[in-house]
Formats: sequence, C-alpha cells, structure tokens
Amino acid sequence: MTDQNTTAAQTPSADADKERLPEPYEKTTRHTITLDGREWRYDATLGTITIDTAKVKPAASIFFAAFNAVDDQGAMDATRPVTFIFNGGPGSSSTFLLLGSIAPKRIDVTDTDPVPAAPYTLADNPETLLPVSDLVFIDAAGAGFSTILDKAKPELWSVDGDVKGFSAFIRAYLSKYRRWNSPKYVLGESYGTTRGAALAYRLQQDGVSLNGLTLISNILDYAHVFDTSDQCYVGYFPTYVSVAHYHGKAGQGLTLEEHLAQARAFADGPLRLALSAGARLDDGTKRRVAERYAELTGLDADYVFASDLRVLDTRFRKRLLLDRSRIVGRYDGRAAGYDLDPVSDDETFVVDDVYLDPAYSSLVNAYLRDELGWDRVPERRGFADFDWESTEPGKGWMWWHRLPAHTKCIEGEIIPFPSVTADLAAAIVHQPTLKVLIGNGWYDLCTPFFQTECDIDHLGLPEPLRGNVAFTYYPAGHMLYSAKESLRKFSSDLKRFYAADAADLPSIDERPALPVPRIDW
Repeated sequence: MTDQNTTAAQTPSADADKERLPEPYEKTTRHTITLDGREWRYDATLGTITIDTAKVKPAASIFFAAFNAVDDQGAMDATRPVTFIFNGGPGSSSTFLLLGSIAPKRIDVTDTDPVPAAPYTLADNPETLLPVSDLVFIDAAGAGFSTILDKAKPELWSVDGDVKGFSAFIRAYLSKYRRWNSPKYVLGESYGTTRGAALAYRLQQDGVSLNGLTLISNILDYAHVFDTSDQCYVGYFPTYVSVAHYHGKAGQGLTLEEHLAQARAFADGPLRLALSAGARLDDGTKRRVAERYAELTGLDADYVFASDLRVLDTRFRKRLLLDRSRIVGRYDGRAAGYDLDPVSDDETFVVDDVYLDPAYSSLVNAYLRDELGWDRVPERRGFADFDWESTEPGKGWMWWHRLPAHTKCIEGEIIPFPSVTADLAAAIVHQPTLKVLIGNGWYDLCTPFFQTECDIDHLGLPEPLRGNVAFTYYPAGHMLYSAKESLRKFSSDLKRFYAADAADLPSIDERPALPVPRIDW
C-alpha cells in the first residue's frame, strides 16, 4: 500500500462543528487484488464533498469511500461504469454494504450465529464488483464520517430533502472526478431502496440519467407499515412461511419453493379475502383460514384465530420457537437467540442485529483508519442522531413525500409517508432504457419479499415496460450478502445485470408466476 496524495485540513473543535463544516479532505492509497488469476490495481479514495441545500450553503460534508480500477500507469478509465452505493435507515452509514458486500475487501464473520469479540478478519473479496464497475460508498448526512450543520437538518433529515442531498452529492462527485459521461448505476439497501427509487427520478430532474438501479431488501411503500393495514399481514405471510420452513416448524417433505408456492397462493387468495371481510367474516370460515395459516407457518391455530388472523411480525418472531425458548431474528429469520421474557409480546433485543453490529462497527474503523489512512475527527457514527419519536423538523425524521406530478392521489401530491412506487414508475417511463434489479432474501422479516412483489405489481407501468424490472432471490435475510453462498449469487446476478440491456432482463427474472385471479360475475 502506498500513499498517493493527501490534502491536509485543520479539523475544527467539537463546538465549532456545530458552527461550520470541516474543510474537504481526501486520502488515496493504491492496492491490488487477484481475481480469477488476474491482478487488478485499484485506488481506494476516502474523501468528503460539501453539499448545499436550498436554504443552507454549505449544509453538510458527505463522506465517501471510492474504489476505482486503474491501469499500469495509475490512470482511471472514465468509460467504466460507476456505482453509487448506500445503506438505509434512514440515517444510516454505509458500514454494512462497505464491509459485507461487493467492495474489494470483506469481513469474515458468521451471519446467523453469535459473533465473538475482536479480533475480526478482513480479507480480499472474490465477489467484488470491481472488475465490472468503480464503486462509491456514501455515508448519509450526519452518519458515518459525514457531518451536518444543525440548521441544515430540517431539510436533509427528510424523505425528499435526503433525496435532493444525495443527488447533489452524486452530481458534485461526477464533476470532481470527471465521470459525467460514465455509465451510472445506483445500489440501495432497505430504506436505501426508498431513497434509490425516488433518487432515480430526482436525478432525471437534475440532468442525470441512470443506466441501472439495484434495490435490495426493498421497502417502497410505507403505507402498510404505518397503519398495519390488511396488506401488511398479506405481505408478511410468505416470509413467515419461509422462516418456519427453515426451522423445521412447517413444510416437512416440501422444498422451500414448493412451500412458498402454497404460501403465495394462500396469502393472495383466502387470507386476503378473509381479512378484507373484517367483522363480516363468520367464525367457521375464520377457523378454517386460521387452521390453514397454522399449517403453513407452524403457529398454533388457536393463537392465529385469537389474533383475528392478524399476527404481527414481532409476535411471530416470539411465538415460532417458543417451545425451544428461542426468538428468531428480525433482519434474518434464520438467526435464533434466547429471550429474557418469553411470555412478552415484545422482544428484549433484536437477535441478529446484536450479533453482527459490534463486529462491523469495530472493523470498519480499523479498515478506514488503520489500513486506508482516515485520520479525521469526529468518531464514526453508525446512525445519525435524530430522535425517532420527534415530529419537529431538524430533530426527527420528516416522513412526508411529494409524489411526481399527475400521480393518482385524491388529496394532492404530498403524502405523510414515503411511497415511491410512483417515482420508480415515472423514472422508467421517462427513460424506457432504465433497467431495475430487485433483490430480496427469503428470510427477511424486516422488508418481506412478497410485499415487494405486490408493490412492483402496482407500479402501473405500460405493458411494454414491465420487463424493465427483474426479481432475484437469495437464501439469506435482510443483509442478503452476509452469507457467502448468497453473496456469490448476488455478485453473479449483478454482473449479468450490468451486461444486459433492459430488453434482456426477463432472462434474469426469477419471480415465479402466480395464477391470474378469476373474477366471475
């Protein structure tokens, strides 16, 4: 590793951080990695770019970690694709994607079992996407090593302000590193899919068209989460079934695919109809639905009946392995841990998050600071420090979203929660060559795959453009790259996606067809 260049900057004190932003700073080191017998040279550039908002200039200093392939003379190739990558939250740093997915190095920890304390291992990543694209990992404003002025928080800590901020960063990066004519991709995870879908449309308004958009562990419409509508219980149900199958609680003698085919059909048919009937549903029908529900999920039929066929995911995670005194993970239903209060509806900790977070948080500091040379203060934040319960702009996250013009909406174009299916549809219609890859883990109880399928079914795209969206699935949870087998498939799928045109995406699409409902009069 050799130090290529360093831009020195005087770091302000903690008190001054509230008054002004640190000066832009950059650190570049040279590295090599051998993939399939070929040696690749690449530069790892850590830096910050200052962005403005409409009301605050400057507003935030955004940290990024970029990995760019270089030739023997150390020159980058601007004709290569560049991919902008971010986690979700909202308000999350890029730690998990940076260490766990497609960067040139990757953390080596188990993905469903308790992880011991340090030391942890970081090794060359054979599944890196570097041979296909240069990679830019971005920390959200106020998270990771990104900093934000207090007076800018009301704008940037909001659905639409956050999207505008990421657009501003991407455009500034394209200018600084002369990548305006490069093929451009965005990859977002979790809330990053909410951001990513809206960002694809926002970038078009700001003069940037994406070649491709990858959305993994999707949540595109918060309506069913905010009010636990009937759709919430329909959307979660097939993931309950996949988790039950994994733990041997249901589906014995069936493959996961066979079991899920039954789950999808039940969720989209009897369960949906029973829930929509509400108080009109008679007890006999309700009992039959509860028994089938229990058969598919491994839950007790009396419990399902008493729950009015509406089992929250928090309660499912508590009930599934109750006979084993275990609770399953939210982000990865394969994980299971002990719970301090088995009879409570609420978990005492989120199993999989507690297992993984300390390892990732520790190693990302070691990697960025010790190996790549980042020496600025303040310390790295996993998440921005806004108050989840506050409704005051600048203190909490503002969930309001302005829909694209002419979206079907009775009360105007501003809604009190993010629903970005209209943004995604508008981005595709405005740019019919835009290709979209939708990836979900079978065991993700945070952003369930069947809900994503329902959301994409309701994009309202013209029929010739429906093939612009391809689904892929993974034997993993929310962080679908955390399992090596799953990451290997994800990397392979991405390479096929980057090589394909929008017209070729149906060959990548793995979504099984559901029977078309018959409507008889």
